[in-house]
Amino acid sequence: MKIDLDDLEQTYNKCLTTGNVKEKNEIDIELIKSLKNIAEKGLEFIKEKSKNIKKNSTDWTFVFRDYYESLRGLIETYLLFDKIIAENHQCKNAYICLKHPELDLDWNFLETARLKRNAINYRGQLLKYEDWNKLKLQFELHINKLKKEIEKKLKEF
Repeated sequence: MKIDLDDLEQTYNKCLTTGNVKEKNEIDIELIKSLKNIAEKGLEFIKEKSKNIKKNSTDWTFVFRDYYESLRGLIETYLLFDKIIAENHQCKNAYICLKHPELDLDWNFLETARLKRNAINYRGQLLKYEDWNKLKLQFELHINKLKKEIEKKLKEF
């Protein structure tokens, strides 16, 4: 099944015009550290739990969802360095992809993951191991890149 993805620049412009991307007054380093820690602890937890999941189980749905939440948390954390908050996941993704091309984050992957997460949360879709396995590497690449860049930025403070 092919998913129609929104255009990055159109999405970003829509987020701006609807007020879904806002500036904060200051950079909150303690909040950044806390959100980063929560994302990392969530990953550790689900990695350990996933070792015991059978390949034919639909519990891979929760592995996907926890990875998604960790990735989303790291994106939110990174945006705080720019003093940016966004009202929804799509706007956070659009901002980071458009304003930080040096991170090399894949808009299509982020949108696909967001829509899949929405299908799980709002339409009750369950995932099998094969579904998760198709996305695992991209999750790990994006998460590792963000963790590394957040660490670099934290050293500047």
